Amino acid sequence: AAGHELTGVVPTSILKDVDFILHEKTRFDEAKLRERSPDTHEDQGLQDLPTPGDDDNEDAADGEKFVQIDMSSEVKAPETHESRDDTLPTVPDALIAEGEVAIERIKSITESRAVTNEVCNRFRKHLTGAFQCLSVSFVATHAKLSRMEKRCEQDRLLAGSLTEQREKALLDARNLLESLRKSVEVLAEALHEKIPEVQEAKEEEKEETVTGLEVYKGEDGQEINLGPFDDEETRAFYCDIPDLLTTIPPILLGYSADDVQRIQEEIAKKYGKGDGQTEEGDDLVTVDECIASEKDFDDVEDATVEGEIEGKQEEDKSDSENKDTPHYKLMVLIEQELPECNRRDMIDALAEKFCTNHGGTKNARKRMEKAIFLVPRSRLDLIPYYSRLAAIFDRVFPDISAPLVTELEQQFHGLTKWKKQQKIDSRIRNARFIGELTKFKVAPPIVALRCLNRCVQDFSGYNIDIACCILESCGRYLHRTEHTSAKLTQIMDTMLRIRKARHLDERTVELMKSAFYMVQPPQRKVMKMVKILPPIEAYLKELLLVRLDRTNVSFVSKQFLRFPWGDPAVDYAELIVKYMLKACRKGRYNSIHAVASLASSMKKSKPEILAR
Repeated sequence: AAGHELTGVVPTSILKDVDFILHEKTRFDEAKLRERSPDTHEDQGLQDLPTPGDDDNEDAADGEKFVQIDMSSEVKAPETHESRDDTLPTVPDALIAEGEVAIERIKSITESRAVTNEVCNRFRKHLTGAFQCLSVSFVATHAKLSRMEKRCEQDRLLAGSLTEQREKALLDARNLLESLRKSVEVLAEALHEKIPEVQEAKEEEKEETVTGLEVYKGEDGQEINLGPFDDEETRAFYCDIPDLLTTIPPILLGYSADDVQRIQEEIAKKYGKGDGQTEEGDDLVTVDECIASEKDFDDVEDATVEGEIEGKQEEDKSDSENKDTPHYKLMVLIEQELPECNRRDMIDALAEKFCTNHGGTKNARKRMEKAIFLVPRSRLDLIPYYSRLAAIFDRVFPDISAPLVTELEQQFHGLTKWKKQQKIDSRIRNARFIGELTKFKVAPPIVALRCLNRCVQDFSGYNIDIACCILESCGRYLHRTEHTSAKLTQIMDTMLRIRKARHLDERTVELMKSAFYMVQPPQRKVMKMVKILPPIEAYLKELLLVRLDRTNVSFVSKQFLRFPWGDPAVDYAELIVKYMLKACRKGRYNSIHAVASLASSMKKSKPEILAR
């Protein structure tokens, strides 16, 4: 069981036990020997010298008595036994005999082998290689975990908390380190090797001084691709969608194995293979497509505008039902739990609960789609989480998100006909909903571009507010996406030309500026380093580049004569020539005549200026 039958190496724990027993037995033997002859060393000088034969007999006897001591002479006793007193309690001879039998039995067991020596050596060689690999991995994992914990501690101090992804990565790293530690300890015990020492993080290590906030660069220090998003947390919210199709059994979803495979292929075609890129051919947008598709929605009448009222009237009003029925549980889930989901983990848990308990029913999916569509107008903060819920369902039930996008687009074009103030709340909610679904890739980008183009066609009144709302919601995402950036830039240029051509009020102008800045923030100008000149050189530069004209040539020449020309450290003639030429190249046109007059006036007093 210890492995010595195959490896040929006695485990460390067994060797320690044997050494301990041998050490204790040796000490008891020495104590008994001193009790039998206490005055041997004192009387040895008074006795006569023994004969050579007697010496040989005594040496043989001593060898027989101390044979066990010689076998254990190389064993180092623990420190706890060295400090003990030589006076030991009386131990029965039977117990000492049992100890000797146990030692002989352990030796016979450890010396036995289950295979040949050649196989033992080969197996031990393989185990040693595995132990070395695990040791290197253990040290590297410990260093990586130390860096990760330090980074997470900094982020926790800055942001207050960690994202779920980073907490999970930290927990996985700790579990991996613990499993590696156990494996290394077991192999070190079996092979009689030393456990590798890990160096703890030193506080005195020199670190690079960084001012301000650092950019998150992933777990290994390499920059990660955030795509069209600004930070890792935003990217995780819009891109890290749980795949319930693989975590929930298909029988609960009402699917077969073929249906699951078909849906997964459709998801991979729509969302890609996890890199956040979609096929450009599906979302390429032209102006003709936008205008033609808008005409398809012009036939939508007021029935789409009043969809909220009709949806509420279709709700079941039976409150006296049995609370154990699936119908009542679904009603509680939609009416009570869904409006309270204002966090990412809550909306993910609700989606999993719905798919597990009610996802297999088509009527339940219709009710959920209607509940997502009827998000309260006063709860605009729920729109991102409702959109995430629709994105989760789109990867499991395609019949929820597709009707939702169609109804929202129909409602947008229907509300565009209404130019009354009482409809502005519904229009803003609708525009933000479409923008959030676009960022989740539930709605194709052409939907948001069609709605934006519809507002630009009649760029007046509240259409300006709705266009700015769409830009603030998903404009930055569309601008950073490769195949929609050109179309969005074209629409924004049209809005900019309309703003310059019309006389708009100050509120509308500031609203458009804010929307444009959110889509494409202005780049900061590079600050030029100002060169600090000596006082005399700065005064000379001001005289030639700023003050010099035809009226003050004599004044400037008199100021030049007052310079300390006798100072050997500064060549004032070279400085005057330098700034005179610069005034001719970069100064005003009229300053050329003034510079020529100044050079002529300095001809007699300082001829070296003309010579240079």
